[in-house]
Amino acid sequence: MESNSDEKPEQQDVLVPASLAKRMIAYAMDTILLFILIQLVALLIPNLYDENSKAEFNNLINQVSILSSDDRFDSSKMATFLEDSQLSAETSEMLLSMMFTACFLPVLYFVCGDAFFRGQTLGKATFGLRTVTFQNFEPPAFRKILIRSIVKGLASITLITPFLLPGVLNFCFCLFNRNKRCVHDLLSGTITAQPSPQS
Repeated sequence: MESNSDEKPEQQDVLVPASLAKRMIAYAMDTILLFILIQLVALLIPNLYDENSKAEFNNLINQVSILSSDDRFDSSKMATFLEDSQLSAETSEMLLSMMFTACFLPVLYFVCGDAFFRGQTLGKATFGLRTVTFQNFEPPAFRKILIRSIVKGLASITLITPFLLPGVLNFCFCLFNRNKRCVHDLLSGTITAQPSPQS
């Protein structure tokens, strides 16, 4: 009888596909948090370099701020601008470190939430949402979590760059399929679920 009573809470934890509205709000919360984290890292990384590199970097930021928004979002013009700036090796390394960190942080964030916190990022946890496998609503294998996190993380980053089309397509794809799954869900065989209102 003890074993039956122990199993009851698991049986009551019935999951159903999450509503699109809750998923969007949860993702917006995660995006804001990620943006803050990336900004903090961008402030911290220059402190790892010498004063000359920091001064050169600050000068570069000032020059970029003078450019028009069209020029800033034109990849070919920005590439020419950086080439003409003739940055030192240390400052170039600093910029690469920032770019790598900006790409790596979202992936790490989604991996940690899905792998170590029962499929929940902070945004999902607010609404009781959870990442599960599409077939049986079980916790996904780490391989699936990794695929999902890489696609979702990189798609999230593209939304704040001139190359935003992949990110838009990833998230808008849920509007055109019956189960409201994004590309990262389809590639990893997962879905975002919530507790059933009947449970």
